[in-house]
Amino acid sequence: MADVSPAQALARATAVGGRVADLVRQESRGEDQTCRWELVVTLSSSLEDRAAAGWIIADEIMKERTGGRPRSYGKWRKATLNGLKLTGKDHILVKAFAEPVFAAAAAKKKGNHGLAGYVGEWLWYLLTRDLPKDPARTVEILGPPKAAVNDGGGDGLIVYREDGTARGFSFRLWEMKKYTGETDQPDGAIRRGWTQLSTKGATYLGMLSWGDKMLADDTREFVGSLAEQWVDEEETAGGGVSVALNATAIPTKAFHLSHQHFTTHQHPGALQGLVVAIDDLEGFAHQVRKYVWTAL
Repeated sequence: MADVSPAQALARATAVGGRVADLVRQESRGEDQTCRWELVVTLSSSLEDRAAAGWIIADEIMKERTGGRPRSYGKWRKATLNGLKLTGKDHILVKAFAEPVFAAAAAKKKGNHGLAGYVGEWLWYLLTRDLPKDPARTVEILGPPKAAVNDGGGDGLIVYREDGTARGFSFRLWEMKKYTGETDQPDGAIRRGWTQLSTKGATYLGMLSWGDKMLADDTREFVGSLAEQWVDEEETAGGGVSVALNATAIPTKAFHLSHQHFTTHQHPGALQGLVVAIDDLEGFAHQVRKYVWTAL
């Protein structure tokens, strides 16, 4: 990817709306399947648009990690946009937030097994947060990706408030995968995602703790029983698999065998898929890492 400075990337991001969702097109697929799915093709062939999306993700990650605090996030952002290096205790502080995933940038390593997958998780999160919502239900809880690539637990969880239903809510547990092959055959990655949800879903939900969250009483009651709902295969519980892949590998058919790999939840709408396609996923992930590490 050509060198587009953070300041130039921010300018382009601002011009298009400031969100990754402003740089995509979305298509519904698999209407005749048990598992319907969405195809989101992100990033045009424009280097400026790719850089804009890379900056948005880098900025969102650092804002989330630092809590948006002036000394950590604020100084990181100012130094990054001005092409400067942080020094002294400011460097130590900001590096503590950046290095769990992005430390490889300091050593200029070309290989980082988890980097593309982690960026894929953030693409899922930002697209889920910002793309048009289902008017029949509102998002009650959407947690950002974990702090490190190899942290245990599920990759994504979204809780919806749905008036008129028995519990008043529903939820979907998501597993994220990457596929960096060049051919349109991500079936193996999709199968692994469903298998993981099938075997580990209840465990992932059992690992969640809501004791430190400020929740309404009805929300707290619902999220306290997520694992129970999953094990009992209630209609409030659903699973999803998201795959980030290269634009050259966009499948014409996908998720059509999902119900064979995830067999427990069979109510309508229980399964959902997402394919996020990017020109050169690995290269894009390295651009995100470069922006994060610019000031370090």
